Amino acid sequence: MKRAWLLLISLFNFCILVAQPTYQIKHYSVNDGMSQGIVQTIIQDKKGFLWFGTWNGLNKFDGYTFKNYKTSYKDGYILNTNRISQIAETKYGDIWCQAYDGRVYMFDNQTEKFIDILGSVAETMITNNYADHIYTLSKGISWITFQNECAAIRIDDQLCKQGKGITLYSSFKQNLKGDKIYTVFEDSEGDEWILTNKGISIIGKKQVDSDFPFQYIKEADGIIYLVSQSDKLASYNFKTRQFKFIEIPYHVSMINEVKKFDSNTLLLATDNGLIIYKIKEKEFQLIDIRTSTQPSNVVQSVYQDHYKELWIFPQTTGVIRYNPSTKEMQHLFTPADEVIRYERKNKNVIFEDQQHTLWVLPPEGNLSYYDRENKELKPMLKDSNNPKSVFSPLVRFYTLDNQGNCWLTSTRGIYKLSFFPHTYNLVHIDNGFETRAFLCDSEKRLWVSSKAQVIRVYQPDGQLEGYLTPQGKISKDKQSFTSVYCFLEDHEGNIWIGTKENGIYLLKKKSPDSYSVQQFTHQPNMPYSLSGNSVYSIFQDSHKRIWIGCYGGGINLLTYNKDGKTEFIHSDNELKNYPTGYASKVRHISEAPGGVLLIGTTNGLLTFSNQFERPEEIKFYRNCCESGISTSLSGNDVMHTYTDKQKRTYIASFTGGISQIVSKNLLSNKIEFKTYTTDDGLASDLVQAMQEDQQGNLWILSENAISKFDAQREIFENYGLNSLHQEFSFSEAAPVINARNQIVFGTDKGFIEISSKEMQKSSYVPPIVFTGLKVQGQSSVIAIDDLKELRLTPSQRNVTFQFAALDYVDSKEIRYAYRLKGLEEEWHDGDKNRSASYINLPNGKYKLQIKSTNSDGVWMDNIRTLSINVLPTFWETGWAWLLYIILFVLFTGSIVYVLFYIYRLRHQVDIEQQLSNIKLRFFTDISHELRTPLTLISSPVNEVLENEDLSATAREHLTVVQKNAERMLRLMNQILDFRKIQNQKMKVLVEKTDLIPLLEKVMINFRLIAEEKKINFRLASELKSIYAWIDRDKFEKIFFNLISNAFKYTPAEKAITIEVTKQTDKVTISVVDEGIGIEPTKLRTLFQRFETLAQQNMLQPSSGIGLSLVKEMVDMHHGTIKVTSEPEAGSRFMVTLPLQKEVFEQDSQVEFILNDSQSPTTHPDSSLQTEKRPEAEDKEDMENNAAPDTFTILVVEDNEELKAFLKNILSENYTVITAPNGKEGLQHAVDNIPDLIISDVMMPVMDGLEMIRKIKENNNICHIPIIVLSAKASLDDRIAGLEQGIDDYITKPFNILEVKARIKAIMRRARSEHEEKEKAKTIESGDLKLDCESRRVFIAGKEINLTAKEFDVLELLVFNPNKVYSRENLLNIVWGYEYPGDVRTVDVHIRRLREKIEANPSEPKYVHTKWGVGYYFQA
Repeated sequence: MKRAWLLLISLFNFCILVAQPTYQIKHYSVNDGMSQGIVQTIIQDKKGFLWFGTWNGLNKFDGYTFKNYKTSYKDGYILNTNRISQIAETKYGDIWCQAYDGRVYMFDNQTEKFIDILGSVAETMITNNYADHIYTLSKGISWITFQNECAAIRIDDQLCKQGKGITLYSSFKQNLKGDKIYTVFEDSEGDEWILTNKGISIIGKKQVDSDFPFQYIKEADGIIYLVSQSDKLASYNFKTRQFKFIEIPYHVSMINEVKKFDSNTLLLATDNGLIIYKIKEKEFQLIDIRTSTQPSNVVQSVYQDHYKELWIFPQTTGVIRYNPSTKEMQHLFTPADEVIRYERKNKNVIFEDQQHTLWVLPPEGNLSYYDRENKELKPMLKDSNNPKSVFSPLVRFYTLDNQGNCWLTSTRGIYKLSFFPHTYNLVHIDNGFETRAFLCDSEKRLWVSSKAQVIRVYQPDGQLEGYLTPQGKISKDKQSFTSVYCFLEDHEGNIWIGTKENGIYLLKKKSPDSYSVQQFTHQPNMPYSLSGNSVYSIFQDSHKRIWIGCYGGGINLLTYNKDGKTEFIHSDNELKNYPTGYASKVRHISEAPGGVLLIGTTNGLLTFSNQFERPEEIKFYRNCCESGISTSLSGNDVMHTYTDKQKRTYIASFTGGISQIVSKNLLSNKIEFKTYTTDDGLASDLVQAMQEDQQGNLWILSENAISKFDAQREIFENYGLNSLHQEFSFSEAAPVINARNQIVFGTDKGFIEISSKEMQKSSYVPPIVFTGLKVQGQSSVIAIDDLKELRLTPSQRNVTFQFAALDYVDSKEIRYAYRLKGLEEEWHDGDKNRSASYINLPNGKYKLQIKSTNSDGVWMDNIRTLSINVLPTFWETGWAWLLYIILFVLFTGSIVYVLFYIYRLRHQVDIEQQLSNIKLRFFTDISHELRTPLTLISSPVNEVLENEDLSATAREHLTVVQKNAERMLRLMNQILDFRKIQNQKMKVLVEKTDLIPLLEKVMINFRLIAEEKKINFRLASELKSIYAWIDRDKFEKIFFNLISNAFKYTPAEKAITIEVTKQTDKVTISVVDEGIGIEPTKLRTLFQRFETLAQQNMLQPSSGIGLSLVKEMVDMHHGTIKVTSEPEAGSRFMVTLPLQKEVFEQDSQVEFILNDSQSPTTHPDSSLQTEKRPEAEDKEDMENNAAPDTFTILVVEDNEELKAFLKNILSENYTVITAPNGKEGLQHAVDNIPDLIISDVMMPVMDGLEMIRKIKENNNICHIPIIVLSAKASLDDRIAGLEQGIDDYITKPFNILEVKARIKAIMRRARSEHEEKEKAKTIESGDLKLDCESRRVFIAGKEINLTAKEFDVLELLVFNPNKVYSRENLLNIVWGYEYPGDVRTVDVHIRRLREKIEANPSEPKYVHTKWGVGYYFQA
């Protein structure tokens, strides 16, 4: 008996749950933003806002927030009380509010302020202003009636705000009958009917002469029906204008309500039953509502439902259902012991939801719904799993919104009841234990297992058949079995059950409710037993083979041995190729088209063919998620595999969404997949299982949602738990299709059966309203929702729009999008954010568009548009543009004028610059041309002064000639320096130098003139040594010019002082004289080119070049030069130079030079020998070591005089051959093979450099040493000549003694080299081979072309390995002591040599640098 009782409870529970409608209960209170918990009345306005009259003001609700309106002492107008008892909306959206003291106020929805419309009017018109009722008519007229006062006020809803359109109606004014108003009614023609206790008053075209006290009025098909509270019924026909009484054939003392059943039927709720009046037939019918359980015949009210049944509220308890067609009557009520009672009576509630389920709260009853199948009332439950959780609050007032939600006002707060289509059955079993596996067997029974270790079997109609016992019986009594994770029914009807930790069970049917049970587990000592006891998947393939997937033991193939005994083939016996290392945990097994088995593991997907004879032949292929490859598997934790009816195969992975196989060949490690994730619309990437419905849609299961996937259109439709309106989580159980074509999903509370055809998203289109506006960050009082166009001033460019879609089912799930047309065309996805902000809006006209989803997540065509006009500033108006044009014209004219003026100035400057350049170019060309004649002046003069006996007068005259020739040479050099600076060809070769000795060296040149003029010439410096990074040559020129100028303008017996002061990072050198000074007007132009002080000192001519050159050279040193002077008192030239090397590092015109004299002993190296500087050979020995007469010299010079002079001088010791140009010189060199060639550079026909290049290219004459005599004296010209292979470079004008000495040095070196070559013809060092006889160099067998000097340097270093030569040593040995160049010549040749013989010049192998010392060859 006990078991039967338990079964009955279980079945009853199941039935209840299946029939239970789907709904949600939501409570709102002060915690949600309400101003107060007691709500007297509710309305929904035309826009869709909900308004609540509370005891603390008026509340407006948009589904998200409550906005509270009330008055306080801060307001200009104060309500007597903020308690609101009645509200009504006017045609124009304003709200009439009746306060607790009976006074009526209008709430202006645009200004959001209360207005006392009746304040002054009521005091003058009526004595008692306690309102009784508010009537709002569709034509924009409102009526307010008053208690204990036979008067009413008619109000024009629009004019009343201006103090107009307010009219008093009363019997005293004789515009209203009677002294009590029952109701006000507007008919279809707009006429107003006022029913009073003494007749009818009509405002309009109609007239009815009746003094009868009608209380109810209805209109049907152009006829007005009037009913008195007693037994009178009358009609008024619009067409005939006839008024007549209709006699009620029954005795009625009281009529409580009149309802229109349809266009031909009126219902009269009376104290003597329900009277039904057929209008066309003019027939009455009396319905006696008394039953055995309800003795009263008094009808309080009546309601007609969707099915045309009548619900009658009697004077007693319960409600009466009456079917007019079948005459069936039923008294429905809540048992007295189940009624939830309150201190006050409930308001009667009756309504239907959108699924046409009828809900009723009868007198002395609970809130219930009508179960039409069982014809009974069933209570609304808070928890559908708990039959005792009855929900039935105290109801003061209720209303339905336009979505069908029911709003109930209660003792504290309000309740919202939302109702949903009944598209699924939620079955609660083993609460707290999730359902883990399903099986729909061949008999269409549903097998359900849960983690509570219970297996239930349901009949095809959904009724519980029983529980599977361990003995294999299906019992009515609930019994435990074990924790089951999977089912399989094989082709023979046997049922295989996979368990967690208990192996597998085989059920063989003995009878309809009985099976034999056989268990298979893992036995360590039996190699052909099951490989693991946790079985997650059992599958039978197309060859009828059964495969078992173990979570921890890989896969098993079920076979039978010769004795018929069951055996399992796995990796520990014959399935040798199975990759247990990474595929031991199997979650699912299935078969894809083509006979390929799919194994879902926690570490990827395995595939293999079912076409095999022996298990050891099976080859497995693995596919997993690969980084950066979009066509790989989306996730490695494979939960489920599924092939649909169209033979599309999908792989579900946890965290990876679903992957559809697109490759045709599944027996590959490179299967290609197409992945679908949340980015493509899937509800969640945590996919657990899949199932296809009857319509071909794929249902995808995740933990908190299900997705319907249309594979043809690749569209997802998601249903979250909010869409199902339940609180549970889905389990990992693979879904199945039951006998009723429902998809069965597992949950953590049982299972849910979904009718896929009926699962539809809501089609409700929520209206969008604007709820607020912020301008420049401040909330605006503008009623933006009522605006057609928003005008923004120029100072209101930053705006935020707030909005809401009025969907009250679940507003938190609504998503929004917006755009501002005119500024953008793309929609912004605002997600669930209800605001749109724009910053710095340009002036213009825009349209703000908002759209949203409904609460079910479906995007709707509900675009709300607001026009926006951003007004321009004055500067953006047409007048401003006209002003801009005028200003532009004026500005352009001014610019043209200024440009023309600048052009004139620039043209003048250009002319001056051109004149300056012409001067400079002229002087440069002249200086080049003057060098040769200057040579013919200085060389003979020097020859005469050196070798001839002269009288004192003649020697004095020739000395004057010699000095002026030197002065002319310096002037020419300055002009050439200017030319190079102008062409940016002058390099700054900086090296670390001691400035004091260098200054002393410059000062030596002026000692003699200082003595002659008795000038006190001295150096003033507290430091004996100051090192700085400078170009020595340019430094000397700077101070030579400054000191020269000082002597030029300083009278005799005065003083010239060189002052040196050192700061932290700079040095200042001042040249101070006591000369004639400089006029202030000349100071600003002192350093300009060709600017002279000739007017101040006519006796001392000036070229105007020296100081300009000084300024340029100081700038090249990143220094400054300043001058201060007082006329007749002297001048001070201050040169400030930086000390650090870093200031030059970013200068492209600077090159750094290694200075061996900086620290000759600071870098010792015991492994290398440092050559001591050889003493100069004795001059007398050098002079006596004359060249033999057989030496021949070729002189190539286009100037006939200079050529004759050189031939005359050199013929004393050598055989001299001459040529007038390079072409003839080259021919003489080839024909005569001279011992030395002396050549000019600038010559006609062929210049000197071209001749030298051709000589060096000729192997027969390339060994001939060459001396160049040129007017080009710059370092770049010298380096260019040396790189061509010349042996010496002498600038014009020259000293003939110097020329002779250099010729002798070259001849001696040539003889010495010849002797050395005779001693060593060839030398090798590693890959380097030096052939001294042919003067050829080879690196790794490849010949390297070197110039003569490069070969000489390399030969010297190679013959003296590891011996360090300073640059001075190399210069003297290779080029000779008389060579006028400096050590930079050596640096250039070493750099060129390394570039040719070294693989990496920055890391040399052969020629190395000893820092601060020199160069050496490493053997």
